[in-house]
Amino acid sequence: MGDREGQRNVLREALSVFEKANKPGEIYHLPFTWPEDPKKTDWHPPEMSPLIKYYLEDIKKARQAQAS
Repeated sequence: MGDREGQRNVLREALSVFEKANKPGEIYHLPFTWPEDPKKTDWHPPEMSPLIKYYLEDIKKARQAQAS
């Protein structure tokens, strides 16, 4: 969060796949590495999004159904 330039670069690279890809399912690996240890990354916003808040009970039920 807060890295506009980095996010812009990732988005541009991801969109460039539309120009490069010749067929569905092609995979392109982007030339970026995560700047910090993923276990220490705080990428969730401080407040839950309205959609997640609205569907939270459905999400919990779906996860419970997958676990059983």
